[in-house]
Amino acid sequence: MAIFSKNADDIQGDVEAQIAALRNEISKISASLSDLSSERFDEVKRVASRQARYAADTAKENPVATLALVAGAALLIGLFSRR
Repeated sequence: MAIFSKNADDIQGDVEAQIAALRNEISKISASLSDLSSERFDEVKRVASRQARYAADTAKENPVATLALVAGAALLIGLFSRR
């Protein structure tokens, strides 16, 4: 019986070591994903800021077209919201 208890203890120790290693790997993967998502968020933020500046500059350069576009969009929203 002592042989089986020794093997059970060895197996339990091995399983615990594997669980600890897996937790460590999951922690590393989580940190990598966090860094990657942070980089992607910063990139999306830069692109959105650039597009917003472009839209603002275009609106300033073409105020009549911008006003017509906004009026048309408001008209369409008004027509669709009545139904």
